[in-house]
Amino acid sequence: MSTTHDAMVPENVNRFQPGFQTVLFSSYAYRHPSKPIWRVQIQGQVYSERPLPFSKRFLLKGLVRALKLTPEQAQSPLFQSRVNGFLATPEAGKRLRIQHGADIYRVRQRSRRSGLFQGRFDLSDDALSGHGPMGERQPSISIYSSPDCGEAAGTVYLAGHSGISVISDIDDTIKMTDVTSRSRMLARTFLEDFEPVEGMAQVFQYWSEQGGLFHYVSSSPWQIYRPLEEFLTSHAFPSGSMHLKWFRLRDEIFKRWRIIRRKSKAGVIATMIKRMPYRKFLLVGDSGERDPEIYAKLARRFPEQISGIYIRDLQERPIDGKRHDRLIKRLDSVPLTLFCEPIEIADSLERAKKLS
Repeated sequence: MSTTHDAMVPENVNRFQPGFQTVLFSSYAYRHPSKPIWRVQIQGQVYSERPLPFSKRFLLKGLVRALKLTPEQAQSPLFQSRVNGFLATPEAGKRLRIQHGADIYRVRQRSRRSGLFQGRFDLSDDALSGHGPMGERQPSISIYSSPDCGEAAGTVYLAGHSGISVISDIDDTIKMTDVTSRSRMLARTFLEDFEPVEGMAQVFQYWSEQGGLFHYVSSSPWQIYRPLEEFLTSHAFPSGSMHLKWFRLRDEIFKRWRIIRRKSKAGVIATMIKRMPYRKFLLVGDSGERDPEIYAKLARRFPEQISGIYIRDLQERPIDGKRHDRLIKRLDSVPLTLFCEPIEIADSLERAKKLS
């Protein structure tokens, strides 16, 4: 017998209209510090594939011109798969119902203008038993949106009371993106097969074998969530929760990405750390943007929980001179490791476990 949990929202959830679709992004659940429950975080999007309005047709033509695509390239499955998320119509004001086992949970918040939604519900240990792979490596459960809310499946990764979480950037940390070059970044995003940073998957898999739980926190667009998820799987990176950014594509995209800032990267990571006060964290990023500075600020706030910061040092924007000196002054007791080859940090999680 199924149970509907009314604590989430009033009974006014409507069936979605035909053509509406839901995607559930991979997320995480954590043990409540003082209660025998798991707090399950939900995130996803509601959208529809309506005929393109003039504004998006104009945008698509502009993108094709900016990338100098031939008609064949513009119709290629790869380009279409990368651009589809930007062209789909977000659906605002929708409430979701999420199913786990026989129970249904109503999400309190409606989807925003971007179609994105977030929410949570609580599960007891008994409710988790018998549902999903609960082994040592990346333990997880499966959740589903109810069929009348655009049926979709999602994975929630379980962060135990203690242990080590790895928070990793994506662009130029595990995936070659060339964010310091606008033209190369656009080409790698829309035209080329995603290329892994050689050696990072092997190091992350080793960390996973050592008990590390993974969270990918990046400025990559939510609109390419599915291609990124396929990238992680096809190149044997450990699965984990994903935390990306929503981008509004306008004509200015050809000058720079325009991010709709719901919550900063630092804010997302800080929230995770505060929710899991007994876990240790390794922060992995690169020197191309502001990962080192963001991580240094977090290390000052959470020196007891952040065990180490690992930065892939890029030739295009290395950490040297004044930048290096400023970082060292901010870090205090949290060690900073710069690396060029991933093998240089292979034993880092094992060492962090010994020190915790």
